[in-house]
Amino acid sequence: MSDQLFSHSDVVENNDSEVQTLLPNLANITVGYLKEIFYVAPGGKSWDEIENELAKGKVLKEIYNLTDDYIEASYQETKVKLEEHDFNGAKELFLNLCLVNPGEPKYWGGLGKCFEGLNQYEEAIECYKMLTLVTKGAEPLPFLCIGFCYLKLKDKKNALEVLEEGKDICDPHDHEQRTMLEQFENLISVCNQ
Repeated sequence: MSDQLFSHSDVVENNDSEVQTLLPNLANITVGYLKEIFYVAPGGKSWDEIENELAKGKVLKEIYNLTDDYIEASYQETKVKLEEHDFNGAKELFLNLCLVNPGEPKYWGGLGKCFEGLNQYEEAIECYKMLTLVTKGAEPLPFLCIGFCYLKLKDKKNALEVLEEGKDICDPHDHEQRTMLEQFENLISVCNQ
């Protein structure tokens, strides 16, 4: 994904084409990551077969017929590690979950939080960008997280841009989003100092 920010409307309009563009890259990354773990491709498949199926849009969950119970147990384990501030351990598990099902928002959000906990803000931004893509730009929280990370990198210009985009998504009449709207406004004021 490019380093440029994308606007909310771009995410909504270009989501499907952007995801299709990312699939071959994600397939290469996934296969590369798996090769680091396994000498031979798991499940009796060749690396080429796995990469081809990933490039066609399948996810590891489908390729290996992983059950929802298995994946949920893995997710619960990552949450425990995150609560214990074991960001490295949680990061590895969240990365695996993102590879298994890259369309699940909570995995990208968790991975971003791990990178934040490790003070790896550029990596966290990329995870939150994926979260924004997966949620089709409809959720303000990833924009808040991206803006916060840009501020941690002392990049007020990009932080302000993304925070303004996220603030526009918030519904001021939604009780739950009012608190988030205040957070946007607080961070925007920091950017304008």
